[in-house]
Amino acid sequence: MKREHSLRVVSALLVWSVLLSVGTRVEAQSLTWLGTLGGDLSLAHGVSADGAVVVGGAHNANWQWRAFRWVAGVGMQDLGTLGGDRSEAYGVSADGAVVVGWAYNASGRDRAFRWTSSGGMQNLGTLGGDFSYAYGVSADGAVVVGYAFNANGQRRAFRWTASGGMQNLGVLPGGVRSEAYGVSADGAVVVGLAANASSQVRAFRWTSSGGMQDLGTLGGNSSQAHGVSADGAVVVGYAFNASGNGRAFRWTSSGGMQDLGTLGGDFSNAYGVSADGAVVVGYAFNANGQRRAFRWTASGGMENLNITYASLLTSGSWLDIAFAISPDGRYIVGEGSNAATGRWEAYLLDTRTAFRISGNLQLRDYTGDPAQVPITVQLRQNGSTVRTETIYTDGSGNYSIPNVQVGTYDVAFKASHWLRVVVRGITVHNDVTGVNASLTNGDIDDDNEVTLFDFGQLVTAFGSVPSDPNWNPNADLDGDEEVTLFDFGVLVRNFGAMGDE
Repeated sequence: MKREHSLRVVSALLVWSVLLSVGTRVEAQSLTWLGTLGGDLSLAHGVSADGAVVVGGAHNANWQWRAFRWVAGVGMQDLGTLGGDRSEAYGVSADGAVVVGWAYNASGRDRAFRWTSSGGMQNLGTLGGDFSYAYGVSADGAVVVGYAFNANGQRRAFRWTASGGMQNLGVLPGGVRSEAYGVSADGAVVVGLAANASSQVRAFRWTSSGGMQDLGTLGGNSSQAHGVSADGAVVVGYAFNASGNGRAFRWTSSGGMQDLGTLGGDFSNAYGVSADGAVVVGYAFNANGQRRAFRWTASGGMENLNITYASLLTSGSWLDIAFAISPDGRYIVGEGSNAATGRWEAYLLDTRTAFRISGNLQLRDYTGDPAQVPITVQLRQNGSTVRTETIYTDGSGNYSIPNVQVGTYDVAFKASHWLRVVVRGITVHNDVTGVNASLTNGDIDDDNEVTLFDFGQLVTAFGSVPSDPNWNPNADLDGDEEVTLFDFGVLVRNFGAMGDE
């Protein structure tokens, strides 16, 4: 049993050390301007699940527009073309390994592509016409969606797989045009726009069983869908209302099309949505007619990212458009104005809301290994415990509590025969360090007081070692694996002490 406990301790310490060694990219909220390929402009369309890979388009030093794949710690990579001089990336798989978009071929024709590091840029062909464009990819990179021209020069939404090639998804009844922009995590649900019999453009949601469904509008005559949740149940885009103003929307089968509002202006457009459908990003105009990136949630409504994350922006910089969001809602990418470089530039915004509390815990009057002592931690808010877990320190007493949500907490520490200590009023809006505590020894009966009851238990265990029938590990206050007069000394020194409630 002792060996198993030691293994658990070692595992906990390894996890603890890994958490401390994570790079600064994930340590706090941050805004990273991604630069260019040597030119004056870049914008980001997609981000991997962990925020480590971003894709989009950028000018190179020759003013050619090129698809890029940016990797944290590495920088921006030009993905090339299909023989021409232009390309742009729009979608990326969850692991960042597969990138999709469009590129010119040697004849100057646009072709949808699927890129991997091992295979390079693969031409996905067309539906019989001259052009094709890829905009979305499934989480595993196996399904690609976009639109291509058929032999009659008509645009058709497509769904591509390696085994099935490019599948024409058809049109709405009586229509002649469709384009796909988003796909669910498993590749089963496709969203985009299609013209109806009256030549009005409508947002659609496609499945193999149900075909192409018109999602309607907000009272106007047109709409289009850009993004879809992981399970395909939530669709986002923009639609015109009865007044002829475009509004970002969030659609569900039960609630229909919900107007997400604006930032005070007359237009908004949604591009991306988190995996669970709860967080939507895009752009909207404010009351001054300025275009600004937004994030929408049911509880917070539409917020201007430039206000929420103003502390991350240098004077004169702003986030113009949010094109995509990571599945967990943490990372947002798009285009903004970087005052430091004087150019429009792709950005990666880390909106991290879970942080780390760390510090040092001293187990007083103890000569044993503190790394083997389990410590119960409680996070409390407004008098209620919101989180309880067991942690271990390292050999010097250093500890870390990961994934703490933004808020103000009282942090309670309690180890087996030590009194509880509560550190109050810890406000978390970033990583918090220096939350230290010193725990008083002597609470053998674990009632958070050092009393005669503890004396009684120590007397019962006096003179014992772990192999003895009267052994009580809590009575071994100093941790030398023997209950002796030294333990009596600890108890006498701390007699009458009480822990925090």
